[in-house]
Amino acid sequence: MDIIFISDLHNNYDAIDKLPQADALIVGGDFVTLGDEAALAKAILLLEKKFPAFVAVSGNMDPVSTDAILVETGHSLSTDMPTLICRNRTFGLGGANRSPFNTPIEWDEIDAESRLATIPDSGTDILVTHAPPFESGADRITNGAFVGSKAIAACISRIHPTLHLCGHIHEAAGIYRFESTIIINPGPFGDRGAFATIRFADGTPPFAWISHCN
Repeated sequence: MDIIFISDLHNNYDAIDKLPQADALIVGGDFVTLGDEAALAKAILLLEKKFPAFVAVSGNMDPVSTDAILVETGHSLSTDMPTLICRNRTFGLGGANRSPFNTPIEWDEIDAESRLATIPDSGTDILVTHAPPFESGADRITNGAFVGSKAIAACISRIHPTLHLCGHIHEAAGIYRFESTIIINPGPFGDRGAFATIRFADGTPPFAWISHCN
């Protein structure tokens, strides 16, 4: 079974039709760039044509109503209850930790910590967040600073998911290991057509790689 993961579309959907077929699609947020609900609706419709049952979290640049709209359209991942994706128990948290840019969906670490605390200590296969965990490598910006979320990092240390899927930091694309968890930041889908494929085979650990449509 294959799961495709993309993030950071930022109003650029040209590569959606170029994505390979897979058993599931997960979207890591930033469907739009400071867009409104109409722009978000367009993105959802285009993704549904390729992957009708995709699941997603919001990004920091999406409209503040994104989480509610994902729930209404049946595409939401949350911290409250797991979604089963290719037999993998999956939780998700949208938005990102505070930044100097004051984007629409930002949260304080203490709020994220409270929301992530509802995830059980064991049994999580995949955690999906828009923001990467602090000091994971997936959060390293061009000047070398780490800008990820400490709350997400602490959650990973507690629940030990097999995989953590994130985006947000475009220049930190790659596959990393954070303690026992594999961290995947595929880089922005919008301008590079970047996506990660995660392949599951019975009796073996998942195998992941990053490709580009463009």
